[in-house]
Order: sequence, then structure tokens, then C-alpha cells
Amino acid sequence: MSTPPQNTATLDPADLNPEEIQAELHAVLRSSSFERSEKLQKFLRFICEMTLRGDGGRINEYLIGSEVFLRGPEYSPSEDSVVRRQAHTLRQKLHEYYNGEGSNHPLRIELPVGRYVPVFRRLPAEPSPPPPEAPTAGAVPEMPAAIVAAPVNQWSRRFWAGGATLVLMAAGYYAGTVRSVAPASPAGGGATEEIWGPWIASPRPAIICFSSPMTTVLKHFETVLPADTVPKRFRVQAAEEEVYRQAFHLPPGGAVYYSPAVNQTKVGEAIAAVQLTSMLTRLGTSVQSTQSRFLSWDDLRANDLILLGNNEANRWLDPLLIDAPFQLTPSAGRRQRAVVNRAPRPGEPSEYIINYAAEENGADQEYALISMLPGMTASQRLLLISGLNAQATQAATEYLASESSLSALLTRLRQESPNHKGPWHFQAVVKAEVRDKVPTRTWLVAVRVL
Repeated sequence: MSTPPQNTATLDPADLNPEEIQAELHAVLRSSSFERSEKLQKFLRFICEMTLRGDGGRINEYLIGSEVFLRGPEYSPSEDSVVRRQAHTLRQKLHEYYNGEGSNHPLRIELPVGRYVPVFRRLPAEPSPPPPEAPTAGAVPEMPAAIVAAPVNQWSRRFWAGGATLVLMAAGYYAGTVRSVAPASPAGGGATEEIWGPWIASPRPAIICFSSPMTTVLKHFETVLPADTVPKRFRVQAAEEEVYRQAFHLPPGGAVYYSPAVNQTKVGEAIAAVQLTSMLTRLGTSVQSTQSRFLSWDDLRANDLILLGNNEANRWLDPLLIDAPFQLTPSAGRRQRAVVNRAPRPGEPSEYIINYAAEENGADQEYALISMLPGMTASQRLLLISGLNAQATQAATEYLASESSLSALLTRLRQESPNHKGPWHFQAVVKAEVRDKVPTRTWLVAVRVL
């Protein structure tokens, strides 16, 4: 994420020590992560030294392309993505360095997603542990506290995005066949236990249901394919082909084809499923998975289900939300898909739609609807996590897997229904700041207790 980790502090420009930062910069540039890449060395040195001179406000994609990568005054960022690609690699190399050679360095140099101005952070000094107390006679030694999974940061997101399929296969095999032994008190906080309590107590596994979007797969072939190719492929028209070649940096020559696909999982949903699996198995609940195209009404009556995605790709959402205060509407013509607020309160909009950033490296504002609903039967659990885009689904899942976020949600729920008893059934709209298709911040904007 571009937000600072919880155990670091961002240095105010007035507090910068140029000599200390220069020393850290030189250590990074001499490291094994950077020693073989002159381009990345030049890139990092350029943006750090400009920032130290007080010229950070001048740093942009055009300036880096012209000065660092020598593209000259005719450089066009919209036609040449060299800066964006190298910035992505630079972030990875910095992460590699501070997880390895620089792991004990108190000063950190970071390049937030969607930005080209570096950020300098300092790790706080760790307090010395208090001396151990002498055990009293007959005392029973304390067992160590349960280990709680750390919040997901931007690097683990990118790692999971690349390896989500393998992780899901392993998690699905394990979680689908072995139920974790639940501790006497689940390894979660009070808010986690109160919100997720019915799922923890259920004797059934939680089934994560992926959406089944209509998609096409785009592929580049070195030669033109025969007309009777199996599976059936359709050649992209010349005008569209040029757009695809530029967008995906396809090599010259050959031909570009697309074909229908009915078994595609969105990356944001895949990451969300990994996070849900990790949390639920830690709490003692086993997890299985399916696709929305395989569900039936009998499944909705018999199983504890978590449905992911929007109503354009998951046909079960609209029937399940038919009487809910918040609903989903699909895109149509120029109208975006949206979360619809059927009875807005003072200060609330009638609908929540994606606000795309005006600048390429800006932050999009996206929304997701969380619906913890009464099940089809008294014993059945039902949760819908519906991002307007897959990355908003991912952000909403992170929100539901965080004890601090759930504490804020629980406070709002209690304000809505002070005398509430029993399981919580509610709808919540969360807003996500998304940079480069990665959620960086999420906050609650509306709640209804059902």
C-alpha cells in the first residue's frame, strides 16, 4: 500500500537530514539488488536528489522519461510506458532490499504506488523488553499469545496477484479436506468474534463463490491461424489490433485473436478469497470454493456462502438484495454500474459510482457493498461482498478481515441499533482509494442494520 506501515513514521521535509539520506541512498545503490542495473540506480538517484534539493514537486513521468531514460523532448508518456514499467521494478527492488540486506536499517526509502516522488521513513526504536518477573511458587507458566496474521501491504498484494492461483489451489485442497482445530477462544479480537461469530460456530464449511463474468481471452500468435481452429478464435480487426498492441506491448508481426471464456476469475476476487481463507481457517472454520454459474437455490438453502463480485458477473446478487436498502445496478449505455441507496439519509447520495482519476497516476475512488444477510434458513449464513470493480471487492474483504476496521464497523452498528441482540445482519458501503489497480485506503461511508 502507499499508506505508511504501522511501524514507521514519515519524515517531514523540515526534519530531513540530507547526509543521512544520502548515506542510505548510497547503501541502496551499492547493494546486490541494484548493482547490476544502471537504469534503476540512475532513476532512484535522480528522484532522491531532486527531492532533497526541494524540487520534488517538479518530478513527473515526462521529466523522468526525458532526463533519466534519455527519451528527449519528444517523449510521450501515453505512447511509451518505460517510466511506469521501471517504477514498478524499482518498487520491487526496494522491497527486496529492505527485506534482505537493508532489513536492519532504521531509515527507509520508498516509492509509493502511483507516485514518482520518494518518501523517507524512519523505523521507531524498539523499547527494551521489561525484565522477566521471577515465577512464584506453584505458578503455571503463561502460554505464548496466538500469532495474528499481519495486515496485507502493497507488496504482498502484488505477490498474491501473481501467485493467487497456486495459493488458492493449495488453500482449497487443505481447507476443503481438513477442518482446523479451533482454539478455545478463536485467534481474533472482540469485534472479529462478534461479527464473524455465526460463521465460526457453524458446523458447515464456508463456501466462497466466485463470480462468473463473460470474458474474452486475447492472444498474439506469430502466424495467422487457420479458419477452423479449435477452440474457435476470432481475429481482431486492424484498427483495434493496434490499440491492443500498444496497450499490452505486443511484439510486431503475427496476428491478434480473441476467444470467449467462461471460466475466468478476477484477480481482486482471487486475492479476496485467499484473505478470507486465511482468516476463517485461523478462526477454526474450513473453507471451500465454487463458481456462481454452478449454484442453485438448493445450495443457497443448505450451505454457508460468501458471494463475491458485482451483479453483472454474479446473477444471484439481485434476487438476494431485492428487499435490501442498498442494491446494485448494472452499467447501461453511458451509465456506470452503481450501488443504489434506496432511502438516502441527510448528506448521503442516492447512488455510489466510481470516480476515475483525471490524471493517469491519480487515485480512483471506488465503492463496494457488504451485505451480511439472514440466510435462506435460520441456520444458514450468507455474505455478499460486491465491489463495483474487482479491486473494490478486494478492499472490502480486507476491511472485513481487519480487527481495527471491524471495531469501527461494530461501533457504527451499535449506534444504529443500541438494543441489538443476536447475530448482526447489516449492509455497509465502503469507499476505496485505488492506485494502479491496487487498493491503498478503505473507509466506511454508510451502514444499515437489517
